[in-house]
This record gives sequence, C-alpha cells and structure tokens, in this order.
Amino acid sequence: MGSHFDIIQSEKHFPYSDIFNDFERLANHSQDAIYHFDIAAQRFLFYNQKFRIFFQLGNRKTVDTLPDHVFNAIHTEDRGYVREAFDNSLKAGQTEGEAEYRALYKDGSIRWLHDRWIVLRDPQGKALSYQGFIRDNTQHKLSELQFIGSRQNALVGSYIVQEGVFKYVNPQFISITGYQEAALIDTDPLALVHEDYRKHVRQRAKAMLTGEDLTPYEFCVFDQSGATHWVMETVTPIIYREKRAVLGYFMDITKIHEMKDNLSTLGLMLGTISHSLKGCLTGMQASLYLIETGFYRDRPAHIEEGLDLTKLMVDRIQKLIFDILYYAKERELEIEKVDVWQFAQEITILIENRFRAANIEFITDFPHNAGYFSIDTEIIRTALINILENAMEACIEDERHIANRIRFTATVDKNNVCFEISDNGPGIEKEQAEKLFQLFSSSKGKRGTGIGLFVTRKAIIKHGGTLAVESSPNEGATFRIVLPRNPS
Repeated sequence: MGSHFDIIQSEKHFPYSDIFNDFERLANHSQDAIYHFDIAAQRFLFYNQKFRIFFQLGNRKTVDTLPDHVFNAIHTEDRGYVREAFDNSLKAGQTEGEAEYRALYKDGSIRWLHDRWIVLRDPQGKALSYQGFIRDNTQHKLSELQFIGSRQNALVGSYIVQEGVFKYVNPQFISITGYQEAALIDTDPLALVHEDYRKHVRQRAKAMLTGEDLTPYEFCVFDQSGATHWVMETVTPIIYREKRAVLGYFMDITKIHEMKDNLSTLGLMLGTISHSLKGCLTGMQASLYLIETGFYRDRPAHIEEGLDLTKLMVDRIQKLIFDILYYAKERELEIEKVDVWQFAQEITILIENRFRAANIEFITDFPHNAGYFSIDTEIIRTALINILENAMEACIEDERHIANRIRFTATVDKNNVCFEISDNGPGIEKEQAEKLFQLFSSSKGKRGTGIGLFVTRKAIIKHGGTLAVESSPNEGATFRIVLPRNPS
C-alpha cells in the first residue's frame, strides 16, 4: 500500500501526481481531519491540514510522522482507550472502528475529537491500513456538559431514557426516588411507576413526544422504601450520544396533592358538620317549643319530653365537637398501665344510666382476673363509648318494637384484650358495613356525620389494634375491638 502512494507521488507518473495534488487541496479544505495510516510500516501515508492542527504537527512531513507524535497530543487518560479501540478493529471480521477522546495542548486547552475509521484488508483478510475522518466535537461536547451540569443543579428531577432504560438521572431524581444512581441506570423507568398509572404514563408520554398534547401529566411513583409520591412530568425527544433519546423532567407534587385532598376533605367536612348542626338546632327548636307550650298550657309531659330532647341534642353536639377535634389534631399517645376489669367497669358506670333511660337492657361480662394492659385511657375510653352510643341509637330507632339489648364483654389472652359490643338492633346493610369506617360514611343517613367511627378506628389502629364489624339487616351488629396488652 505504501508503494502505491509512492507511485502516485512519483514525477514519472505525472497524471497521477496531478490527481493526488487535487485530492490534497480538496482534503485541506475539509472541516474534518483526514488520514491514511500504513499498519505494517507504522507510518502515515497521508493526512490533511486539519489533522496537523488537531495534533499540532506543524510543518512535519507525513513520512516523518510517527504514531507517537499523534498520541502525544491525546490526553493521557484517553490514550489507553484509543489504543484499545484501534486494536479491537484489527480483529478478524472487523472493518471499522471509532473512538471519542480529548486532545490536550500545551496551553491547557482541550479539544474533543470523534475519530471514525475503516480498516482496509487484502484478499486474505490481513489488515493493511486505516483510513479515517476526525470531527471536532468540542462545541457539541461542551454544550452537552453544560446541559448535564444544569440538570445536575436543577431543583426538579430529570432523567434521560434511551432504548427503554435510564441512561442518566440527576441528584434531585435520586433524592425523590431514594435509589442510588447505579441502581437506576440501565433499568426500566416504568418499574418505578405505580401499576395503576403505567398505561396512562405510556399514552401521555407518547402524545407529548409526538406533539399531540403538550400538557404535563401527573401520576404516582414508588420510592425505594415503597412509599408513593405524586409527580408531574414533561418529556421531550433529544439526541444523546448520537442516538435518539427522551429527556424527562418531573417535580414531586405530593404535598400539593395532600393540600388539595385536605381542602377537599375540609369542604366535605364543613358541609357534613353544617348539615348535622342544622339538624341538632332544629331538634333544639322543637324541644324549646315543647317546653314553652308545657309551661303556658300546664302540660308537664311536654316539658319532660322537651328536656329529654334537649339533652339528646346537647349529647349529639358534644359528640360531634369531640370527633372534629380528634380528627383535626393529631397527638402522641399517653400510654399508661391500667387494670382491664376496672377500666371496663368505669365505662359501664358512665353509660348504663342512659341505656336504662332509653329502656334498653345492658348486659356486661368482664373477667375479674383479666390483668393489665397499656393504653391511652382517654382515647380508648372515648372510642368504646362512641361504639356503645352508636349501638344505643340503633336500638332507639329500631321500628320492630322488640325488647332491645346491648352486650358489652371482654375476653383476654396472653397478648391481647378483646372487647365486644353487640346489639340486637336493625343491623346494617352489607354495602354500608363495608364503608362504615371510611371518613364521612355513616349508616345513619342524614343524621350521621361519618366522622365518629372513622376516628374510633384510627385511635384503635394507633394502638396497634384492630376494629371489625359483623352485621346483617334485622340481625343486629357486633363490633370487635382487639388491643395488644403492650402496644409497640
């Protein structure tokens, strides 16, 4: 191959010399460096002016240029990688190669070069020479580094997905997801998305990438601990490392969602409470009317009925206020060790007179040797009274004219204390029973706020316990409260 170029440059073959000179002039006008390197002779057969500039060869003649003269201009950190890339292209069956590396100059400046070459072989497959083109990628590389730097310091999460896997994630993305960078790179981004939202994310991302819809979309992701975060995302197509990719930006909007949920809950709560208070005030007006007519018309029965109705309305307002306060303000448990039998008896004393006044039989059964358990007495006492009052109201409103009764019992074992409150009232429909402990869900229709049993269950769960109900129409209801003797 070397002798071929010698012939081209020989004065004895003038036409070929003209062709070569024309090629050289054309090559020197190229924005890329062009070179031809003889592998056996370890000599450059040709390179253009841009090649001289890239590797600072000055006026050095081609035949005097050794590979080391070129490699000396390559950054020391990249030389091994470049040699390996050229050696790999010499392997059997290889016809080309490429490498991106830095040229480091005496003044400290750096040029990023993208080198691509083909391997010329003889008919037997022996590698004869390299022919290559080198492009100056400095501006592109600096722009990419600045781009990555801006993403590194961004206050929102960003990532690059290429060929279906993460290729880059910024620190904020890592902060939101809780994963280390190494655990995310080359993994499927949809693995982080809550399964309920994966189809939605695919559709919205596709629409945004094709320009059909430019509206940011929201969905849930899991962090490393399994907790969910609400995020809002935008995506755009980019070219990353010479290939098509997707750049995504998203911000954690979990707190915004919580605020929206709280505002929605607050609005629903205010509406529900207003309705309940309106009902109580209507009842108070009726009781005052009964008392007033009783005095003016000398009807003691009306006065008595009015007073009973007033007490009932006051109880409902008091219970409503307590439920609201408990729901609105969290507080730490104030755990104390109490005797099970004594605690149950105190609750019985507080409520049994009201049951007698309502003509409801009240049956209790507590083992005297039940031992102790640790609870926040105020919270658990209120929770049990709330369930007992619900049972009383159900019996009062039972239209079957039967002898109503309520049972309040306790059983214990080594680890738990179980309270059961059952009544023979009208019972609860299955659909209602399934929603009974949800906020603003009530079996009492317009008379209930749907807060009481929600906060009751919340209090029991906070102790590490459970609350369950069994009921069916006309068969009464049984509430089972299980509390650990020593809550964690």
